[in-house]
Amino acid sequence: MRILLVGGGTGGPVIPLIAVQQKIKKENKEAKFLFVGTSSGPEKQMLAQYNIPFKSIAAGKLRRYFSLLNLLAPFFVLFGLFQSFKILRKFNPDLVFAAGGYVAVPVVFAAWVLRKKIVIHQQDYTPSLTNKILSPFADKITVSFAHSLKDFLSGSGIFGYSKNEQRVVWTGNPFREELTKTMSEADIKAARKEFSLSEELPVLLIFGGATGAASLNQIIAEALPDLVKVVQVLHGTGKGKTIDFKHPNYHAFELISNMHAAYALSDIVIARAGMSTITELSALKKAAIIVPMPDSHQTENAGVLLVTQSALVVPQATLNGERFLMIIRKLIYDWEYQNTIKENIHHLMPHNATEKILKIIEELCQK
Repeated sequence: MRILLVGGGTGGPVIPLIAVQQKIKKENKEAKFLFVGTSSGPEKQMLAQYNIPFKSIAAGKLRRYFSLLNLLAPFFVLFGLFQSFKILRKFNPDLVFAAGGYVAVPVVFAAWVLRKKIVIHQQDYTPSLTNKILSPFADKITVSFAHSLKDFLSGSGIFGYSKNEQRVVWTGNPFREELTKTMSEADIKAARKEFSLSEELPVLLIFGGATGAASLNQIIAEALPDLVKVVQVLHGTGKGKTIDFKHPNYHAFELISNMHAAYALSDIVIARAGMSTITELSALKKAAIIVPMPDSHQTENAGVLLVTQSALVVPQATLNGERFLMIIRKLIYDWEYQNTIKENIHHLMPHNATEKILKIIEELCQK
């Protein structure tokens, strides 16, 4: 079995691809993989610890606002298409699995021309422009939310597919199963030492995704002098976005490599509303404060959490250092509310998405 994985530009599409790759590798040790992504995104760094071969191609991003860069996008896509044909012919995959990101457009189109099997995954509540474009070329489309089934059933893509329930499957969103492994007392003790955390105060885990979040970091920086008096902060700042603040209760990393331990030690998580993050919080049953990235697909993801009372959702526009501190202090001691959002987020989506997608991929490869 030879699988070409494609996605990137941000960390969101990379995590489900890694999760599926790890599951296939576990079940089929002879399987071969190649990951195709961008040269500028975080995907290459994220893949390093998994030893997955990586190739980058040119990719044209179509911005949904006026930008002169939109004029160059078709040329990047065309160049990426030539690169994709070359990669596909050399690697000769049985199937291409794409999980979003504009880099997937030339790769999936080239795969369709070469008559390769194609699976695309829709993570977010609202379908991405990339997946709308690619849906006509896919043999199977998997979605995180049952609501998304209707988004790809009729009038989808440039060929206007008619209703076809068997082509679109509600699987949930794949996540890294290694995060759910139970840690022993010795493991917990080692993790506390790794992050320089004591048992004295609660632990607040903060991260803004693989690329970080400068605006979120700024709000956190305002609150830090008082925040470290009540909690220990474990902060994934993002590359090149460190905060100039020193305190024994503040521990900053550009990228937290041991997320398994970070999640296990945390009492409350503060994060953006990317679907990979939401999926992990659901699987791990974590109490979370979600600050969606303004004017993005994350607003709809956060809306689902708000309606289902699965997290404390706070719009960034209403947030400053003082209010941030007030929210943390209130949530830390409100055990009843913490338990409510933990239970609700845990039941938000299926937790066997990786197995379901593995079965789909195996069936298509057998054909």
